[in-house]
Amino acid sequence: MPILDNEIIWRPAALLSDTTPAQNGGRMTYSQLISGVKNNLFPDVSQAERLAGAVKWRKAFVHINSAQDVALLNARLFLDALTPAGDFVTFVPGTQTDTEDLITGRAYGIGTLHAAVTAGTNQIQVVCEHNAQYAILQPFRIGDLVRVADRASTGGVGNEEWVTLSGVAYGADFATLDLATPLLNNYGLANTLVSTVFEQASVGGHFANMVLTSASGLFDQSTVGNLVAHNKGAIDQHWTLNFTSSTNFNVAGVSVGGLSQAGSISADYTPTNPATGTPYFTIKSTAWSGAFQAGDQISFDTVPAAIGIWYRRQVPAGTFSLANNFASLAIHGESA
Repeated sequence: MPILDNEIIWRPAALLSDTTPAQNGGRMTYSQLISGVKNNLFPDVSQAERLAGAVKWRKAFVHINSAQDVALLNARLFLDALTPAGDFVTFVPGTQTDTEDLITGRAYGIGTLHAAVTAGTNQIQVVCEHNAQYAILQPFRIGDLVRVADRASTGGVGNEEWVTLSGVAYGADFATLDLATPLLNNYGLANTLVSTVFEQASVGGHFANMVLTSASGLFDQSTVGNLVAHNKGAIDQHWTLNFTSSTNFNVAGVSVGGLSQAGSISADYTPTNPATGTPYFTIKSTAWSGAFQAGDQISFDTVPAAIGIWYRRQVPAGTFSLANNFASLAIHGESA
């Protein structure tokens, strides 16, 4: 069953601070960021910030909250609207746990056409949201995939195409983008947006880095379904199973600590994530074989079905006031 639109949920990070970067961001929480709700991510901009200028970072996660445990494939994230105020927002891909002081990625951005283009052209001029700052941040780069569209990201009337950049030059008034392949459609100034695209091949809960310490016990990790990190309940965690006998084991996570649910190789093990009421992961009893003994150990990592995203809002000095300002990040993907 395919992933439904309502199963793709934006969630906030656990930490929030505008004064201590190491306390801003971190892991995903299970609250939901509702689109269109005022201050759901960024706070209001104060008069002092508008006069002097300011930069704020907020971390969010795009969570594939599907009970089907299927991955979102060929995921593409891109800005699909300009901010109506004088500020501008770019985004930077994050990790499952990074805080603001650990951001190392590059920015992705958006702009409008400086001049209309016709089908067959392989060069476009893009007015960036803030040309001077874009020249510093460089959200458009050689090799980037860009979306050129005069229709909404959700579909409807108009055209949309995806092209790769073969050249980028930032100027005072616009950036000149060379396209590796010519455009297929005409695009006018009205409603046409050009966005750089972050791509991820697959977004789904999964496990990795399994290590088994046992003289004669075995675990079959190659069979699909023997160990499943669930889309709804999986978290970023390093887990350790410690055997207390030849059949029983206890489980602890590096950040959540010891779990109250003990396990046995004679039954499926499904420890519950209390934040979701669904399992962190499932270990099938059929995965175990051989002979275990007390003191044996198995460890592995689970990765949630989520993409960490940093939003960077910059308010240039002297920016005007505007109520109901917003930024918009879209995601496209496929599922079977």
